[in-house]
Amino acid sequence: MKKIFLALALLFTIGTTMRVSAQQVQRQTFYYYPSSNIYYYVATGEYWYYDEPTVKWVIVKTLPSTITLERAPIDTVYYNGPDVWKDNAEHQRKYKHKKDEDKKKQ
Repeated sequence: MKKIFLALALLFTIGTTMRVSAQQVQRQTFYYYPSSNIYYYVATGEYWYYDEPTVKWVIVKTLPSTITLERAPIDTVYYNGPDVWKDNAEHQRKYKHKKDEDKKKQ
């Protein structure tokens, strides 16, 4: 009985450790340009931007010439997975104050 209990405790510990490790691996780093509403995916060197004509988020290595990337301010955003744009409404609210402050400084 003692061996069964120890085996179950060991399996539980291993399972919990693996689940925590998997969650940490999924965390991705993005740079968010609030003035342009564009994300730069650090892991792949790609940009995410919202394409008005198709009403979709698009991922590209090079931004189209029709899109201007305001280089400042830049905020680091962490997200579990590559689809950071799913929280775009939250990011626009969270980083809006920085965009407004920059306009006042100019």
